[in-house]
Amino acid sequence: MTRLPISYRPDDAALLIQTAAEGNCAAIVGLSNFGKSTLLRGLSSEPYRLRYKEISGREALFVYVDCNRMLELTIQGLYEVILRAILEVLPPDTHEVRGRIESLYHRIVEPESTFGVPLAFSDAVVELMTHTPYDMVLLLDEFDDVLHGLEPRLFLNMRALKDRYNERLVYIVATIQRMMNIRESDHLAEFGELFAANEIFLMPLKPEQTVQLAADLFSEAHDKLDDAERDYILEMAGGHPGLTQAVAQTLLHVESGAPVPYQQQALLLAEQVLENNRQVRNEVSKLWSQISEEEREALIQIVSQGPDGVPLEMRRQLVQRGILLDENSSRLFARLFTRYVQRQGLARQGMPSGIYLDTDAGEVWVNGVRAQTLTDLEYRLLLLLYGRMEKICDKYQIVEAVWGQEYIDEVDDARIEKLVSRLRAKLEPDPADPHFLVTVRGRGYKLTNGGPSEDDER
Repeated sequence: MTRLPISYRPDDAALLIQTAAEGNCAAIVGLSNFGKSTLLRGLSSEPYRLRYKEISGREALFVYVDCNRMLELTIQGLYEVILRAILEVLPPDTHEVRGRIESLYHRIVEPESTFGVPLAFSDAVVELMTHTPYDMVLLLDEFDDVLHGLEPRLFLNMRALKDRYNERLVYIVATIQRMMNIRESDHLAEFGELFAANEIFLMPLKPEQTVQLAADLFSEAHDKLDDAERDYILEMAGGHPGLTQAVAQTLLHVESGAPVPYQQQALLLAEQVLENNRQVRNEVSKLWSQISEEEREALIQIVSQGPDGVPLEMRRQLVQRGILLDENSSRLFARLFTRYVQRQGLARQGMPSGIYLDTDAGEVWVNGVRAQTLTDLEYRLLLLLYGRMEKICDKYQIVEAVWGQEYIDEVDDARIEKLVSRLRAKLEPDPADPHFLVTVRGRGYKLTNGGPSEDDER
C-alpha cells in the first residue's frame, strides 16, 4: 500500500481519497484558515493520486478550482473558471481532447446565447469522460457564494452530470457553513444529497500537530521550541494554523532567548504585542465574520455569563465547528479568539448611524442594523468605497481593487453595474432609490452617509 504523507491532516486526506475513489462526493466544512484550501490542494499530490488508483483501479485528474477567481458570480463565471482549471491539469497525452475543450471553453467565454453556456460545459465534461481514461475529481474551494447566489439550474446540471458518470465524476466542495445552512431549495437539496453522508468538519489542529508546526517555525529561525513556549502557543492559538504562526513569530521576536528568570515577564510582553498584531487581528476577524449572528450572540453570552443561558443545541453546534471546547464549559478553542469575542460584546453597546464597516469583524451595519453577509467581491467593493467615503471611485479604481489589475481590460461597465446593484440590495432600504451608494454621472460611484448631492444619480 502507498505510504501517504503525514505532515498535514493525514486522517482527513486519507478519508477524502477513500471516499472519492469509491465514487462518492464529499463536503469539507471549516472556518477561515482551518486549512480547507491546503487540504484540497494537497489531494492532487502524487501519493494521493497513487492511493486513488490503488483503490479504484483507475487514474484521476484532480482539478483544484478556486471559486473566488470567478470574474463575476454567475453560472457562466463558474463554468469558465472550472474549464480553465481543467485545461491547466490536462496531461500531454490528451492533445486532441485539449483542443476540443479549448473550443468549448471559448463558447462559454463568448457565448452566442445564454442557453449555449451550460451545454458547452456539459459537452466539455462528456468529451473528457468519453475520450480520456481519467476519472475527474473537482476540488471546489470557496463554494459558499456559489451555493448562496447562483440559480438552481446550475445544481441540476451538476447533479445530472454526476448521475450520468457515477463513480468517474466526483465533487469535493469546501465551505464555511454546512450546505444545508447556506440556502434552502428543493433543487439544491437534490444536489446536497450527494454530500450528506460524507461531511468532514475541520477542527483546530491536534496539540501534537500544533507543536510540530510551531517547532518547524522555530527551526526555520535557527531556534528551538521549549516547554514554556509550547504551552503558551497551545493556549493562545488553540490549534488554529494562522494564529499558531502569528504567536510563534511573535515569541521569536520578543521572548526567545530570554533568561529563565525573566521568561514569564517576556511572555507577558509577547501577550501585549499580540493584542495589536495585524495577522492576529486578521485571523480572528475572519473567524468572526464567518459565523452566523446567532452563533455570535451565543459566544458573547458564553464568554461573559457562562454557557447555561445558551441552548444546548447551539452549544453543540459550536463544539461541532471547533469553536467551543465543551458544551458545558465557557472555554473557546483559543485565548486570542476569546478576547476578541469579549471586545465585540463591548463594542455592540453603541453603533454609529449610516454605513458602518467593522473591518476587524468583517461586518457591515446600516443605521445600527447588521446588513446581510457580503460576497467576497461585494466586500472588496465596499472596502474601497468606505475607505474613500464621500470621494468618487472610477471604473479603473474599482476593477483594480475588486478583481485585480490584470483584469483592467476584461471587466466591462455592465459587470461593475451588476456588482453595484447587488451591493445596493444589501445596503439600501430602497435599492431603487439609493441614499448611501450613489452614482456620479459620467465619473463613477461614491459612498456617502449624508445623502446624494446634485451631481449624483439615484
